Amino acid sequence: MLNPPMFRSALVRRVSIYLVLSSAAVGAVNLLELDQHNLYQIYIPLFIGIYVLSRWIDSKVGASQPSRDHETTESVPQRGTDKGFGS
Repeated sequence: MLNPPMFRSALVRRVSIYLVLSSAAVGAVNLLELDQHNLYQIYIPLFIGIYVLSRWIDSKVGASQPSRDHETTESVPQRGTDKGFGS
């Protein structure tokens, strides 16, 4: 299970990426001055695409950052050998 600070930082990163992309897209669509009655035909695929793009960006950014859980488990010395229960 993820620890809460790590979970919050990943959540903030994902939401931030989505907000930046969606705000830029809405601003660009509004600059086009299209008919307001048919904008759902643009916004639905647009936001699906933004969601997919934001998840892809998040996976690339998240992969470049080292995991804190992985670092702590490697630094703990292991006792015993690999023979099993107390052998």
